Amino acid sequence: QNVLLCMSILTVFMGSMLAYGEPVLKKRLAYSTISQVSYILFGLFLMNQTAGTGSFLHVLAHGFVKAVLFLCAGAIIFRTGKTRVEELRGIGKEMPLTMCCYTIASLGLIGIPPMGGFVSKWYLCMGALSSHRQPFAWIGVVVLLISALLTAGYLLPISVQGFLPGEDFDDKACERKEPTAWMTFPILVLTILALVMGLFPNELIRWFTGILA
Repeated sequence: QNVLLCMSILTVFMGSMLAYGEPVLKKRLAYSTISQVSYILFGLFLMNQTAGTGSFLHVLAHGFVKAVLFLCAGAIIFRTGKTRVEELRGIGKEMPLTMCCYTIASLGLIGIPPMGGFVSKWYLCMGALSSHRQPFAWIGVVVLLISALLTAGYLLPISVQGFLPGEDFDDKACERKEPTAWMTFPILVLTILALVMGLFPNELIRWFTGILA
């Protein structure tokens, strides 16, 4: 158990660091997935009910928001051909709806309320602190917090540069490039599900807690 906890904590941190330094958008999201799946494993390896509930919740929360992020990346590539982060300056002017969904999903991945990611990470941290497995109880929480800050560091600047590209950016040269309704619909549905999960998590919490009991 100690070996597995060490490996999961290390992978949470390493995945976030690799994502932070990755210039290709889809690779950045892929490294992020490595980190986020390790959140789930960390909760399971703690082997207590609260952390396990957090892991089950994070399966759903991460599934919703990461699907949104990958679909947004795909829509951007399909409509603009841009694959690298530095190319996305002003993308919010061209694809405002897509980038709004991207930003909401990013907040969920960071763990900002009222998104589902906040609820799952809260339970993971509470499960770690109540596990009494020293030093993993506090190291795990610290690493989860650092990872959340790194997540903000590699996701939110894309939104900031996308919507606020600066005074030297020519807004008049931008044209709307939103994807088709068939591509936009699943992005919107998954974004709404991620938000609803954070606003009304009680039924899921009761269900998962009952399974783990």
